[in-house]
Amino acid sequence: MVLEERDRRVLADIEQHLSAGDPAFARRMRSGGPPACPFPTVSVLCVGAFLSLPFLGLFLGPRAVLIAINVTAAVIMVVLLCRHRF
Repeated sequence: MVLEERDRRVLADIEQHLSAGDPAFARRMRSGGPPACPFPTVSVLCVGAFLSLPFLGLFLGPRAVLIAINVTAAVIMVVLLCRHRF
């Protein structure tokens, strides 16, 4: 599709404003590749906890289940904080 000169200038102006407002977004758009899909760490932690909790409850009791739930929640929060920071 061929754009007129006025449309090219308007698009260039929009791109310049976007680049100034969000440099990380502009970098991702310039790279041209598909966005990186991180490993589903939170999902794996949830599935692992879901599968291990019955065994923990059966063999070690309800206190072990509560401790495992708390540890899993803490690890998920750390993972999400690290992802948000970077």
